[in-house]
Amino acid sequence: MVWNNGDDPLARKQPVGRRPLTAAISKDEGATWEQVRNLGEDPQGWYCYTAIEFVGDDVLLAHCEYPGLNSLQVTRLPVKWLYQATPATADK
Repeated sequence: MVWNNGDDPLARKQPVGRRPLTAAISKDEGATWEQVRNLGEDPQGWYCYTAIEFVGDDVLLAHCEYPGLNSLQVTRLPVKWLYQATPATADK
């Protein structure tokens, strides 16, 4: 799942906007979530309207991004990134 995580410390500190952009995985049909990791953390950022496509061993994420929500960002990252135990920076 990819969403704007309102439980993240960044969102609690400054609860305006759509941030951070967070990814997590569930192995039990959404009852619980693990490997919660931020993809976008800009304090001024707005991340929304995300599309997700799995292509081979990669995940493509397309979303609108600040400023003005008029910018399209496409991020490609390995599926294994979603399962890594330690945070890593996604290549954008």
